Amino acid sequence: MEAEVRGTVEIRDDCLMLVQEDVPGAPAYPVIWPAGTTWQEDPPAVVLEGGQVVEPGTSVIGAGGYLQRDDIQEFVGSAVTDAAGNCVGETGEIALFNIGSDVQVA
Repeated sequence: MEAEVRGTVEIRDDCLMLVQEDVPGAPAYPVIWPAGTTWQEDPPAVVLEGGQVVEPGTSVIGAGGYLQRDDIQEFVGSAVTDAAGNCVGETGEIALFNIGSDVQVA
């Protein structure tokens, strides 16, 4: 996918979301990170494959796209699709970074 995935990382109702704060009224998207990304419990944060820690409130950008729940499964499997699907907002879209995407802190 060649779109740009970007936003500020937030935790909302136990869901990890990307919010495009520079777009008034923009929805929040559940996010699927590239392979090799892990979760840090304390303090809560995403740890990118290279070791960079991305805490809530941090803006990120990388290659990927915004897809409907049914279109995500072929990329990440049913368990990840179901987890992200539980957090989908009014657009029905999920932010998905490409598998090898180099996510940058903006």
